[in-house]
Parts: sequence; structure tokens; C-alpha cells
Amino acid sequence: MPGHGLPVSILVDYDGTISRHDIGDELLARHFGDAALLVAKDREYDAGRVGSRELMRWDMDVLPRQAALLRAEAAQMAQDEAFPGFVAAAEARGIAVEVVSDGLGFYVADNLARLGLSHLPLATNDNRVEGGGAGMSFPYGHPHCFVCGTCKRERVRAHQALGRVVAYIGDGTSDRYAAFHAEVVLAKGPLAGHCEAVGWPYQSWSDFGQLTAWLEAAQETDWPGSSDEVAAWRAAHPSMAARSAAAAGLAAHGSRPLEAFMCGPEAWGPGRETPPH
Repeated sequence: MPGHGLPVSILVDYDGTISRHDIGDELLARHFGDAALLVAKDREYDAGRVGSRELMRWDMDVLPRQAALLRAEAAQMAQDEAFPGFVAAAEARGIAVEVVSDGLGFYVADNLARLGLSHLPLATNDNRVEGGGAGMSFPYGHPHCFVCGTCKRERVRAHQALGRVVAYIGDGTSDRYAAFHAEVVLAKGPLAGHCEAVGWPYQSWSDFGQLTAWLEAAQETDWPGSSDEVAAWRAAHPSMAARSAAAAGLAAHGSRPLEAFMCGPEAWGPGRETPPH
């Protein structure tokens, strides 16, 4: 968790955000011959008819049980080489950076190390690789909701519980659950499309060189200077995410308005493995 500096955390998705493409999708395209079925599976997930835990276990069941091969191929996948510069710019301002991934997980730590970023906090799924779907576990999953592997919304809320403003950077379907609660959303791809569709404020981006320029252009007055200033900052920067965070705060006082959550046991009921539809 963050230490000293600005009370700001930046949470960053991995697949398709730090990596140039979704590594799990790339591995499936190489090793599973039924492209039409892969497309159908992705559509089921995007439509909310299947959760990521179920989908990832299926992914691992159809990938070859060759851990060395899969790890070697994942290590060759392109990453955004500007990401280390972005992290350096954030850390120079005392902003905490954490990587949050709801992908196959087994390659993220090693690939971050290749970028010189092994020090970054990482929340992702645990995957023995050779064990198929049964070899996956979810140390960052929600204790009462089993739809997603890594509960990205709870990572956002964990940082906010420490009195911090959260900026979220992502591109994919699972990122919408985190974006709903983050005060600042930087989106591309399906996440940007979702924000457009539901009217959530967001900033578009294409690569981490652009995001580094955005961060370097920000003045100190663009962020709260202390935890005591966070509430005032949120009030001065209204957004869908800030509204949801304020509504979520009411839950601590015995009131839990439905608009406070878009996912999880508060919105769907406990114990779900698939979103309601």
C-alpha cells in the first residue's frame, strides 16, 4: 500500500494496457484452432453471460499443458516501453502506482520485471500454468462474489479507504467495474466505449508516452495535497465516479443505495459466479 506523498493512487490494468495486446487472447489464437468459438466466448463474456473466472478456467483447459512453452511465448509479447517512464513520473510526484490484472496472470510479474518494474505492487490471479483451469486460484477475488478473478473494484476501494483519490487506466470489459468507483478514468478500447455508452466522464489515451505527458502537465493543484483535502477535491471535481464513491460512503452509516455499486454482492447478491442478466 502507498506511503508518503500525494494522496493519489493510479491503478493500471495489464493486458492490452501495459502489454500491447491481451496476452491470454494471443496465446489462445496460437494454440486453439476454433477461432469462431473463441469469438463466441469473448462475446459471452462482454455481454455478461459468463464471469471471468469461468472463462479463464476454460482458457487454461484448452491451452496446451506446456508451462515452459506458454511462459516463453508470453515473455515475447510486446509491452508499452513508455510505461516505466510513466511510473517514474508518477513516483517522482509521490503518486502510488499499482498494477491490477484479471487475466491469466502467470506472465505479469515476469514481464513487469523485464521493464525494470518488479517493485510495483501487483494484484492478479495465481496460475500454476500446467494445471489447466483447476490450477488457477484468485487471491485478489471478492470473498462473497465469484464472477471476476481479481476484484478490481475492491482494489480501487482499498486505496480510497486510506483517504486517497484513485485514477484508473484500462482498456477492457473488466475495467468498467473499477472505473465505476475511480475518481479519474483514463480509457481506451471497450472501456472507452462503455464509458461513452453510459455517460461516464473519462479521458482517452493511446499509449503511455501520452499519459506521461498528461501527468507531467498536471499542476500540483490538480490533485489533493493531503488526505484532509480529498473530500474537498472530490466535491470540486464532480463525475459519475465521484458520485458513486460518495454514495458508497453512505453504506458505512447503514444506508446502501443501489446506485453505489454496479457489481458485486451489494448489487447482485452474494455467491454469484455469473452476472445477472
